[in-house]
Amino acid sequence: MQDNEYLDPKGDVKLTDKQLMESPEVAEVARQVIEEFDLDFGPAEVGYFLVYPNISKQRAAKCIKASREVKYYSGNDYLIEISGELWDMLDHDTRKMLVYHELLHIDPVFKAKNQEWKMRIKKPDFQDYYQINDKFGNEWYKTIQATVSSLYDLDPKQESKVST
Repeated sequence: MQDNEYLDPKGDVKLTDKQLMESPEVAEVARQVIEEFDLDFGPAEVGYFLVYPNISKQRAAKCIKASREVKYYSGNDYLIEISGELWDMLDHDTRKMLVYHELLHIDPVFKAKNQEWKMRIKKPDFQDYYQINDKFGNEWYKTIQATVSSLYDLDPKQESKVST
């Protein structure tokens, strides 16, 4: 076979050391949250993943809408990713609140005109934050920030930027 200069990498090739794992444990916590808080996502399918060691040092979790290709191959409309090292350090109640918060991003909408579902991501508005805050306070969020800070030796300014 003839050498192809386009297939010969030049310079530094950065490989990621992140590991993405499907998580039945996160899925079970989500099932409990969905049942307890009577959440309804229509026909939307959600995949739950842990990212080891983390998504980033200041990102605890995220909810994303699956691309067309991911939907085709996995059947998932949404993916919830949680930093694995953080997950391993959290107690059950804090895990539950973190998953609840991420589930609030899921926003499937039925479009009557086209008779189809449109999968959207929503940024939780104040009502959603109040919904969590009124019932449970914000200790769970402070626990996540403090845990991430201790895991990665963040200074107070960095700790305040830890997000979900």
